[in-house]
Amino acid sequence: MDLTYLGAGAVKLSSKNLTVVCDPYTKESGLPTINVRAEVVTKSGPEGFGEVSGATISFDQPGEYEAKGVSIKGVPAQLHTDETGERGTVFAFDMDGTNVIVVGNIAGKLDDRKLERLGQADVLVVPVGGFGLTLDAAGAAELVTQFEPSYVVPVHYDDGKTVYPMPQAGVDEFLKEMGATGVEPIAKLKINSKEMPPETQIVVLQRA
Repeated sequence: MDLTYLGAGAVKLSSKNLTVVCDPYTKESGLPTINVRAEVVTKSGPEGFGEVSGATISFDQPGEYEAKGVSIKGVPAQLHTDETGERGTVFAFDMDGTNVIVVGNIAGKLDDRKLERLGQADVLVVPVGGFGLTLDAAGAAELVTQFEPSYVVPVHYDDGKTVYPMPQAGVDEFLKEMGATGVEPIAKLKINSKEMPPETQIVVLQRA
């Protein structure tokens, strides 16, 4: 399967049979309209997300779903901007034997019950911009420690072009927090479920 960064908190997941767009951004982001052929859209919260034309299925609530052989699981979580409640949804996608977890703008670490429901993360997509809008570098690093994924893909950070409701830190803050050096952005993450790295790798993706 392939993972592509679309900008802000949005990513595209592509398997043999299905394309999913997670957390599409709004026009207020200042980014180009998402022009992707996708069958499924997921949204990790009740507000602040855009649409993807042509997508026939949208999931924005906890539950267990299936589309074209891909298992999609949504687990409730507290949003970063909420003091209580669980209005957010963390999604896990079982695509071509790879478990991709997209956490969205959650408040922080998850309890053991939720971790068990989501399963072992092969790929963790986590926001890192902070400043009260999303997890910051330290909060994102804590999630990485919890999940122990093979790959970490940071999203939702200042790239000099995206307009956010409030300023966001750059991805370098997260790389520093993780002690990662020499990380060069790539266009796309191609994942083979049979060839996972022995240790966690941080992958910074160029915006498509």
